[in-house]
Amino acid sequence: MNILIAVDESESSHKALHQALRLITHQDTTFILLGIEKPAFIPSATPLPGILGEDATLAWQEEAELAQLEKVRTTTALQWAENLCQQTGVQFSRRSELGDPKHLICDVAQQEGCDLIVVGSHGYGVIDRVLGGSVSDYVMHHAHCAVLIVRE
Repeated sequence: MNILIAVDESESSHKALHQALRLITHQDTTFILLGIEKPAFIPSATPLPGILGEDATLAWQEEAELAQLEKVRTTTALQWAENLCQQTGVQFSRRSELGDPKHLICDVAQQEGCDLIVVGSHGYGVIDRVLGGSVSDYVMHHAHCAVLIVRE
């Protein structure tokens, strides 16, 4: 049995992994830990000083710093999840992807032949879900396999 678990630095992600570890006891189960970096907007080329102005150069640098911070967050979340799986003796593999979490969770689960996806729910209200879209709601409606949503 393959189980995809989307991990990030949130409390709901931590609860989802803990819940999956409590529920799943098959010896032949493999957890696929998926960390997703959300892309920052980074222009394809470095702005030319003097042509686009200092503001453009500063904005490009800030975006690059945000992208690096996102990479560190993803790596840290995956390391935490790996450590927890190692402590409990669960088999696991690790994937790190860049892109939209909603689509990547469903795509990776299908690529890996997963039987179950476990995601946390942040507990956003109706307005937040409508404006920003809920990852767990999207996954629930578009995944090819069963989905376990762990509420915060």
